[in-house]
Amino acid sequence: MKLAWPNRRLSRWSRRLVQRISFALAACFLAISFNLPVSGMAPVTNPASVPSLEGPEAGVLVAQDPLPVGRDILNFTTPNYAARVYLPVGSFNPVMNVFRRSAPSRLELNSQPATFRGALTQDGFLTYESFGSRDGRNVIFRMAHNRGTSQARLEILDQATNQVLLSETASGVSAPNMPEAPITGALDRNTLLGFETQNYAVRVFRDPADNIRKMNIFFKPTSQTLVNGQPATPDLQSQPPYECWINYFGGQQFNGVAARYFVRVNAGGQALLDIIGSNGAVLASEPRVNTIPLTTNVPSEDRPGCFTGAGVSSGSALAPFVAAVFGGQRELDETRRVLSPASGQRPSIGLTCVINPRFESAPQGQFINAAECNDRNDAGAVVNFLRARGLNSRLVFRNFRYR
Repeated sequence: MKLAWPNRRLSRWSRRLVQRISFALAACFLAISFNLPVSGMAPVTNPASVPSLEGPEAGVLVAQDPLPVGRDILNFTTPNYAARVYLPVGSFNPVMNVFRRSAPSRLELNSQPATFRGALTQDGFLTYESFGSRDGRNVIFRMAHNRGTSQARLEILDQATNQVLLSETASGVSAPNMPEAPITGALDRNTLLGFETQNYAVRVFRDPADNIRKMNIFFKPTSQTLVNGQPATPDLQSQPPYECWINYFGGQQFNGVAARYFVRVNAGGQALLDIIGSNGAVLASEPRVNTIPLTTNVPSEDRPGCFTGAGVSSGSALAPFVAAVFGGQRELDETRRVLSPASGQRPSIGLTCVINPRFESAPQGQFINAAECNDRNDAGAVVNFLRARGLNSRLVFRNFRYR
């Protein structure tokens, strides 16, 4: 049986309509054919994992994170890179981003842990480092900042050889929370008072740029600078029991509440950091760690009248004459041994001397404070005693302004 197809010619209008429908179906089919392979090969990407590249300078935005991701520590751009160290929201552990802005642009380091290394050299730069990979090799990303000159740089080093693969200086430097070095700048000739407690590094210094006394308070557990170059005021009217101590105060807030930071030292070498709220409540208080040198270069106008008067015993530490020994830990151990009462050799001239061997720092460098005396001859006797036992000892004149 054969189907009978109608043998009727279409009108001109009907033929045109059929042609248009056919062209439309063909175009739709071709579009689907071309698009299917592309969709099949494209990887499925989580949009949240792709850094935003919107804006006039994509690289800067990637490094800075346009979304609110925490508090900046150090942020700058170089000719080819944008780099940033920051604390993510809800975290006390800093991370680092490094983005290459020049072609081929790429995010070379994305929110990797950053470690504060402090001063790696004597050029005044303090450093954060983070580990990553680049072009098939393990590298160290190093961001460094010099507070005094407001300069910064980015270095990328080979982990295996420590070879510098890239070094670029920065522009547009922002360092709102860059910490001080963990050691409080003890050899800095501008330091008036410096010491460390268990959790804080404390420094009062005279800024050579404007000759104003300023204060830095660094919180070691989180590498956060709580007080950053804010004015430090000598407190000559401090209340008991600190009326005969040297006292400086500065800062504005602590953990989001109004507060002042009091940095104190007495004539016995004790030092203290007190953080006091606006209502007089003590928010934190920590004494100096004696294993880390105390730096004292306090001008006479910052000392209360009783600091060297009746309020201080004649045998107090920080007396004007010091029997100093030069050396390291081995020399300190030997000094303690020969000056120990148990040694049977200790000199018997301690009428005006306090014998408590320990490291101390001055603008000229670090030394061992073997004994402190109010009488120059007594101090000289201790020096001769130590020299006779092979130690490199000499008399140092202190009076807070080391000479």
